[in-house]
Amino acid sequence: MATLAYCWLAASSLCHYRCFITTAQGTGVFTMSSDTPDKQQTSSSQPDSTPTEGNAKKLGVIGATFLIISSLAGSGVIALPQQLAFTGSITLVSFILVTLGALFLTLVYVRAGERFDDPSPTALATTVSPIIGAKCGFFYVYGNLISNVSILIAGLGYIAMFIPELNDPIVLGCTVIALIWLFVVLSLRGVGIIAQVVSITVTLLLIAVVLTSILGWLEFSPAQFRENWNVSGKGDGSAIMAGFAILIFSYVGVESVATNAEQIENPQKVVPVATIVGFLVVAVFYILSTTVMEGMFTAKVIQEAPASFALSMEKIFHSSYVGQIVSLVMAIACIASFMVWGLNSVSAAKTSADNGFLPKAYSYTNRYGIASKGLVINGVIMTAVELVLMLMGSDIAEAFNISVTISVLLLLFPYFWSGVALLKLDHLEKKTSRSNIAIVALSSLFIISAFASANYDELMMVIAMVMIVPGIYAILMNIKIVNVDTVFHHTN
Repeated sequence: MATLAYCWLAASSLCHYRCFITTAQGTGVFTMSSDTPDKQQTSSSQPDSTPTEGNAKKLGVIGATFLIISSLAGSGVIALPQQLAFTGSITLVSFILVTLGALFLTLVYVRAGERFDDPSPTALATTVSPIIGAKCGFFYVYGNLISNVSILIAGLGYIAMFIPELNDPIVLGCTVIALIWLFVVLSLRGVGIIAQVVSITVTLLLIAVVLTSILGWLEFSPAQFRENWNVSGKGDGSAIMAGFAILIFSYVGVESVATNAEQIENPQKVVPVATIVGFLVVAVFYILSTTVMEGMFTAKVIQEAPASFALSMEKIFHSSYVGQIVSLVMAIACIASFMVWGLNSVSAAKTSADNGFLPKAYSYTNRYGIASKGLVINGVIMTAVELVLMLMGSDIAEAFNISVTISVLLLLFPYFWSGVALLKLDHLEKKTSRSNIAIVALSSLFIISAFASANYDELMMVIAMVMIVPGIYAILMNIKIVNVDTVFHHTN
């Protein structure tokens, strides 16, 4: 047990470190070179980008599996029970379908990791087309930025156990905005010990999820589960589709799997096995933990409880103190994660700006090496997002649902084009891989079906961005190309 605990903590710490590097490099890969059948060359994503890693002991199957688990598992699950309760226990079917789709999407990045130097979503999209890469870079940066607001809202949902006033949209909105700017100020010197706090609290968070998955069945009532089956008022088909975007949020980050290959011994054999095993472990506990609650409480009770896992732990151990401790730990995990991922987002935006695809203000760094102007810009954007949610009168559940749905819809574009990049490379190398075609086809079907879960307003917002962003980038990239041609003409 001690060895397993060590592997988990080591993998968790490594994951948080590697995610920072991956995001910072991955979203800025916008090379204008033509594609070749060889592995695609990308900027600053070589193994020597972290000099100390070369001397580190590489991970075997067990260590790699823990690394995969720590990459996928996290704060995305803690608000799920409340969200799913508005539909009912029929979302068990939804979760199984989404898990299968996410597994195929994970396999896309496993295959891409074997054949591309940089298998990050925006780098892969860029190999399809520079304009598509630029668009996906924009969506990836700002999709993750919106998801940061979701994480903060989820954390405040658990604090609402202590401060019920947070359920009021105005109080919630003002608190979110105040925390956004508090963390902008704190982040100007980096995250320091906050990254370690994230690793520890997320580990404790997952313990609560695992305990609910196992011990919750002692409190499970099949009759209650049947009563909660479909409380949405929709037909079963529509109810199953309704939760897709929220459920996909649980698996956002599958692309980080392939970027850790240099940390693993014999990666071509170990990574696919560790990825599938690690993914299935996370999926099983996610499905069990959310399903068991539908048989522990009425749908209405879960709907009114943002701190769902605190509620389950309180019932399992028959102690309000346990529930309060779990609520506090999960709140700290989410709020600390918000600060760390806030820096990840601005680092990604900086790399993109360095390549001319976002405002140059993102490129500025202060004496601590932090993109301080980018932090302020992102702070303004997140504030605008929260103001919209506040003006809509969104409580914790509604605010989380809206922000997560828009975030996921934006992130699905880079995910889709990653699969196309894999098939394009097959075409350039004059290969026909039926397994690649099947994996990409099924992952694409999964991605497209996710849009059916969005409402009209959310879809219109995303469609507008899809139409506007490529046009802006096409103009900017044409200007860039003209400048290059002009320089070439004058120097010859």
